[in-house]
This record gives sequence, structure tokens and C-alpha cells, in this order.
Amino acid sequence: MVRRTKEDALATRSQLLDAAERVFSERGVTHTSMAQVAEAAGVTRGAIYHHFSNKMALIESLMERVRLPIDEMREQIAQQPEFDTLVEIQERTNEFLNRVATDPRVQALANILMHKCEYIDEVNPIKLRHLSGRNDCICDVEALFEKAINEGQLPPQVSPRIAVIGLFGLVDGLIYNWLMDDGYFPLVEYGEAAINTYMNGLKA
Repeated sequence: MVRRTKEDALATRSQLLDAAERVFSERGVTHTSMAQVAEAAGVTRGAIYHHFSNKMALIESLMERVRLPIDEMREQIAQQPEFDTLVEIQERTNEFLNRVATDPRVQALANILMHKCEYIDEVNPIKLRHLSGRNDCICDVEALFEKAINEGQLPPQVSPRIAVIGLFGLVDGLIYNWLMDDGYFPLVEYGEAAINTYMNGLKA
């Protein structure tokens, strides 16, 4: 019997993640079984459980293979001692919208988390994982807003917490509605205009 190579295992894992992305997007997380994901990937049930113990593990792996702009922002900020704080916030936010609009994996993951993941007991760990990542992002951007206030780029009466919650609410709303009907408005063009208006409002 021929032993499976590491390359074969990685290829199978990638097949399963691609299939999970498709099937979760079509049917929703709750209404999709591990067996259905395996069938869509063209592998056995044993193969899927060899790589992923449950749907939570599948979702986590889908999230881990999508590199989000917030991760890149953390690295770039750590590497550069000086930068324009408000420009950094706005550029990274715009980049995130662009990634959702143009990167199929980012778009699929956003659609699954916003529209296809019913947060009931079965998938509650996925909700907690999503909230954990979101909260980390909020803390990072809140610190940037506080920095902008300390540098005099924003008025002292601006609350960093309220500013970041407002920005995230705006971005989430844009993405949520665009995913419902991506032909209704251009996400990047309208999104950048809305974010620019919001940031200018904070400066006023």
C-alpha cells in the first residue's frame, strides 16, 4: 500500500477547505454536515475527520488561511516608528473593502460569517472565535484613534471607543448589504466615499 505523502495530505486539506467554503456559502453552516463537505470535495468521511475534528475546526481553518489587512497593518505599524495615524486607519479600512470586493476567499468568508452562520448552540464556538478576532481588531484601531487624538489630528472631545465602534458599524453595514446584492452599489467606490465622510466628520 502506497503511503500518502505530505503533499497529498496538504492537497486534500486544501480541497476540503475549498469545498467547505462553497457548501457553507450555499447551504449555511448549520444545514451542512461534515459528510456533505467531504462529498463536495470528492473525498471520504474518514478523510475529512482526519484533517478536521468538526465544523468549528473547518471554520477556524478557513479564517486562518485568509490574511486580513488588519494583520498586515499590525506588522507595518510595528516596523515603522512614524506614520500618519488617520491616513493609516483610512487606507487599511479601504483596503479591507477592496479585499472583500476582489478576493474570492475573503468574500466567501465574510458571506459565511455574516449571512450563512446561524449562531445557535451547535456553532456558538464559531461566534466566539469571530467575536474574539473582531474585538482584537477593535482594540488595535481604538488605540490608533487615541494616538490621533494625542497627536492633535482629532479634537480632544472625540471618544476613541465611540469612533472605532462607529467605523466598524459603517464598514460592517456596507459589507453586509453589498453581500446581499453585489450589483446594488459598488462596494469600494461607495465605501471609500462613506469612510472619507465619516473621518472628516470626526475632524470637524
